[in-house]
Amino acid sequence: MPRAPRIEFAGAIYHVMNRGDHLEAICRDDLDRRRFLETLGESCHSAGWVIHSFVVMPNHYHLLLETPRPTLVKGMQWLNATYTQRFNSRHRTRGHLFQGRYKALLVDDQSPGYLLTVADYIHLNPVRAKLTPTVDSLLRYPWCSAGWLTGTRRNQPDWLREERLYGELGFTQGHAKARRNYRDYLIRRIDEVEALSPQWKPIRRGWCFGSEAFTTRMKDVLADLLTPERSSEIWNGAAVEEIEQDRAARLLQRALKALGHSAIKELRGRERYLVARLLRRRTKVSSGWLAEQFGLQTASGMRYGLCLINNQLLTDRKLRRTWRTLDALQ
Repeated sequence: MPRAPRIEFAGAIYHVMNRGDHLEAICRDDLDRRRFLETLGESCHSAGWVIHSFVVMPNHYHLLLETPRPTLVKGMQWLNATYTQRFNSRHRTRGHLFQGRYKALLVDDQSPGYLLTVADYIHLNPVRAKLTPTVDSLLRYPWCSAGWLTGTRRNQPDWLREERLYGELGFTQGHAKARRNYRDYLIRRIDEVEALSPQWKPIRRGWCFGSEAFTTRMKDVLADLLTPERSSEIWNGAAVEEIEQDRAARLLQRALKALGHSAIKELRGRERYLVARLLRRRTKVSSGWLAEQFGLQTASGMRYGLCLINNQLLTDRKLRRTWRTLDALQ
């Protein structure tokens, strides 16, 4: 039976979840958890994602994820594959880390309550699993966004945003007061965990979580995606790929200008790999597309060059100065 297509559009919000293969651990220790969050941050920056809440559990993760650009599929492919490679490399293992296709539940962000309910489900996941039975232990749990959104933890990542959740609760006061109010809100929710379970059934089992009007609209979109004339456009990702290539082409022109060039052929030595690195980090273009743009014969040649430039950036100060110039581009 063929898989149902993903519904992707600019501004969509999803509850994304994936489990370890055979329910095995996806993180064996805190270093793995830090590496997962680092990989998530890289995916957010390249795919343009915004995260409204997250939790990393021993054998699965949850994300409340917004896609200002329609990059769910490409971003998730990169996130899961890259973290798996890093996990396997560190632990000298092989094969699949995740159980298969990730779950992506569409969330209604226009009708009150749905976005907040999913955030509650994610933040209270460690409570239900008895990892953090009290609010203090939850807010100290470093692998959940609750600590940042209540101001308990510092150095909040730039890809984690709190405005939407605060707005759902009517917290329009100063930032510090809104954080305190959100902490009080979570304290109340922890006491209600058992009573909330029936509300969470659609999150666990459904494909769409929202009002009747939202669900009807998403069904219409899904039916449209399944027609032959549309399936090649969206189900195969061609439209999304074209959008990302256009973004990369515009960024390429800004990078060339910043380096004092007017064409790709004027790039000297390692400059082309620095520019390719910028495009790879900011967009979801393929290695094959980059290879074609920069005159390489194969995608593997581009991947090898990007690996070399990443290593050289660790030790070459001049190269790092050039990279900082490129990375500052908007």
